[in-house]
Amino acid sequence: MAPRKWAPYPSLSPVGSAGSPTKELGELTQEKSSPAPEENSRGPALWGWYTYLSLAIGAVILVGLAALLDPKEIWREVIAANKKLLLLGALAHYATYPVRGLRWRRSLIHFPVQGGLGKFGLIVFFYTFVDNLVPAKLADLYGAHLARINCGVRRSAALGSIVFLRTADAWTVLLLGFVASWVLFSATMAASVVWTLVVGGIIAVATTSVMLVFIFLKKSSLTWLPAKAREMVHAFHTGMWPNTSEIAPIAMLTLLVWALETLWIFLLVLAFGVVPSFEEALFLTMVPILASAFPLTPSGAGLVELTLFTCLRLVGVASPVAASVTVVNRLIDYWLHIVLGVLIWAIRHVIGLRSWNEVLLESVEPPEAVLREEAVRGG
Repeated sequence: MAPRKWAPYPSLSPVGSAGSPTKELGELTQEKSSPAPEENSRGPALWGWYTYLSLAIGAVILVGLAALLDPKEIWREVIAANKKLLLLGALAHYATYPVRGLRWRRSLIHFPVQGGLGKFGLIVFFYTFVDNLVPAKLADLYGAHLARINCGVRRSAALGSIVFLRTADAWTVLLLGFVASWVLFSATMAASVVWTLVVGGIIAVATTSVMLVFIFLKKSSLTWLPAKAREMVHAFHTGMWPNTSEIAPIAMLTLLVWALETLWIFLLVLAFGVVPSFEEALFLTMVPILASAFPLTPSGAGLVELTLFTCLRLVGVASPVAASVTVVNRLIDYWLHIVLGVLIWAIRHVIGLRSWNEVLLESVEPPEAVLREEAVRGG
């Protein structure tokens, strides 16, 4: 009796003639079966010396910053803060995850993907939780793995779409941060802000360079690469470019994400009795987010706190209020996200989230409606 084969994600049989776009996309979302499930379903290596070192660096920075705080003064400011505004701000921030999920789903609409908008929103929320624990955006690799085992998207294609969205976000945040900084400070811009913008520019250029490299590879013959590597390049490139008709909706969703994030910071600062201008709210949102992309610590832990406090002081917020806003921001944005992420992991079987390789994926069949829709659209 032949050994039972395991599939890394569902076996698809797209409707269409040989060489059709539908057939090509079906091939991009499949990999050859192997009798070794642990080899096919294994996720990226997230935990190693680099992660522990990053956590240690972040912890040292946070402890050092905490030693400079006055807990009693912060507590008084928090007690006096407008709790309704804090709640509304938190809801605005966490509302970005369904929007991000919708945006990701639309960027992969040219693939026969399983799972609806809720599933993609949940995956984005969960791998962002992991991003709060590991350095250097390793969680993006994990996000691609989650898309593979939950939605049947080839990991290379999912990673290509993540790189595309990261590039869109990087340029959006950089441009908005630069415009806000220029309007507020012009030639007197603080050195810390300049360096943050410079690093943000480097990150935006780096993600764009990755896309350009894969465009070049796609146009090359690649005969010097093994067949599997050529398939991965092709899948990455296809995932990296959404349908032309989806560019405008993705752009609008990207602007909505950052509008909600800006609203979150505006309401947070307003809750402490400070009324920021539009330019100040934009500045306080975008510049600390650029700091979160620093690969040194998980999600910029320690660096984001320092950057946000510095930005608040630059726009004239008193030191006790600035410290209180920074603490509450990180409690809601960072630490609450970790708590909710752990809770989601604990109930993952109940909500149908596969976090590693917990099931025989060949048992999950894609909805026939998805395949029919792909056939009608021609890929």
